[in-house]
This record gives sequence, structure tokens and C-alpha cells, in this order.
Amino acid sequence: MILNYTDFAERIKGLKPSPVYLFTGEERYFIDEGVKTISDRFLEKSLKDFNYNIYSAQDIDVSRVIEIAETLPVMSEYRVLIVKGINEWNAKERDSISSYTENSSSGTCLILTAIKLDKREKFFKSIEKNGIVILCNPFYKPQLNNWIKQQVNHAGKTIDNDALSILTDYAGYDMLTLRNDIEKLLLYCADRKDISINDVTLVSSNIRSVSVFEVVNALIERRYKDAIRFLKKAVDEGEPPVRVFYFIVKDIRMLLKARTLLDAGKSFEDAAKSAGVPAFKVKDFSQRVKRFPKEELYNLFEKLVVFDSRLKGGALRPELVLEDLIFSMNISKDR
Repeated sequence: MILNYTDFAERIKGLKPSPVYLFTGEERYFIDEGVKTISDRFLEKSLKDFNYNIYSAQDIDVSRVIEIAETLPVMSEYRVLIVKGINEWNAKERDSISSYTENSSSGTCLILTAIKLDKREKFFKSIEKNGIVILCNPFYKPQLNNWIKQQVNHAGKTIDNDALSILTDYAGYDMLTLRNDIEKLLLYCADRKDISINDVTLVSSNIRSVSVFEVVNALIERRYKDAIRFLKKAVDEGEPPVRVFYFIVKDIRMLLKARTLLDAGKSFEDAAKSAGVPAFKVKDFSQRVKRFPKEELYNLFEKLVVFDSRLKGGALRPELVLEDLIFSMNISKDR
């Protein structure tokens, strides 16, 4: 069986126990949460010392994993065995696990994790047939919004669209940060059902630096010296440069989409809405769009594509790549 993480999370209580679970994908938060969910369900805490083992694949041989998996649990229905990062094993080693899964011990819950695996592998197909594969991939924006609403609704509360938008702006696609933000919001709004934009602003501004938005605002307003200063501040405060770049790309993409629609005869309000701008930001966003002709935005976006490759290439520290980006935008302005 193959499930997306959201389907897994919804169906976990109704799923029959499986001898093996494989959590695979690039969203580490989902992997960690999934492993914890399965462990909590099948492990008797009072007998954890006897029936719980966790390893990194690079620190244990496959033969030893199988030996432990075939050991009967002590005074309990299940033994929980976790092996993280099995992409570190070669295909032959993973095939050994395939042989185990075909005749696995009903008393062991084997949990495996991997960032990336080839779905054509015998191993992957074996887990799909004899266990459960949970795909832990990053969310797209609509999925992210639905996930946040789901978390809030499960707590008996609601969140309006403007609050939802600014919450994702603060955290980006960092699921751990989002989870922490949501928990703090639920505590802050414990005596109320509805979560508003004011709640998000008050709570999130205390738990996340706003320097990243200062960088973006300075760039959009062509205050390049300020952008460099705010970038250094953001990095010093622990902001990942890749996250800063994400927000730069996001704003330029929104501006480009809105500018294209305006040139096609749409109103500022309709263009902003289609570009994904929350209602409370439309007025400020409309002023920004006026500053940029479409050709300039196209050129900026092409430049971002180039710098995206440089960031992923790793030849320079990410913060230096962003400084080069800001410098190049300043040069372009002067031409």
C-alpha cells in the first residue's frame, strides 16, 4: 500500500497493523511525525527498554536489523524497530530487507525512513506489497493551507484567510515552524474559537524574525544598501538564506503575474487577487506593481532562475550568493 502523508495521518487509527512502514520523501517533519505516531501506537511505554530499538542505517548492518526484527517482543504484543536513512544502504542490502518483509515477524513493527528512493527497486515494490509506504513530500500552497486549517479545526477552532496567508508568510514552507506557530496560536486563543490576523501578527512576531520581510521590502523599493544590511541581520538571527530567497522569488512572481493581468486590462483588485495577494495587502501591493513594467519583472525573474542554480550548486556560501543577487539588481537599475 502507498499513501500520501495526509491520507496516512487521517487513516492511521483505522489502519490494520503492518509489519513494515517506509516513510520516504523530502519533508523531514512528516517523516519524524510519522515515525513517532507509529511508535506511540504500538509501543508499550512501560516496556520500552525491552522492545524499542532505533538506529541510523550507516551504523548497523542489515543482517543485524533482521536479527533484531526476528526477536520476539518481551511481555508485549509488539517490538518497535526503527532504522533511519536506509538510502545509505546499497540496493543489495535493501533487497535483504525485501526477503524479510515477505516472511516478517508478526510481533515486530519495523519502521524505515529514507529521503529518496527509486520506486522501481525490488525493495520499494516489496514494501508496497507487504507493508505501507508513506510518501512525505513537501506541500504545495493549497495543500499547505488545507493542512493548517485541518490542524486548527481539529482543535475546535477556525482561522480566516488573511490570518492563514500571513501565517504561511512568516513560516514559509518550514513545517516544524508552522507546527510550533499553530500550537502557540491555539494556546494564545484558548478562550476563543476564531483565529484572526491580529492573533497571528502578535504571536508570530514574537517567535520569528521579520528581517526576511525587511530584505524583500527593501529590494522591491530599490533600497539596495538597506537590503544588504537587512540580509546580514536576518542571517545573524538564524534565518536560512534559502528561505530569504524563497520570499524574494515569491514576491517577484506575484508582481509579474499581477503586472501581466493589469496590462491585459484587469483592475488592480482583480490582478492582486489572482496573484494570491491577501485582501489586507491589496492597497500596498497595487502601489508596488505601479513601479515595475512587465519587461523589468521578466528580467528579474530570469535573474532569479540563474541565482537559484547558484544557490543549489553550493560553490559559494548561500548568503554570499544572495549578496551577489542584490548587487546585480542594483547594477541593472543603474543601466
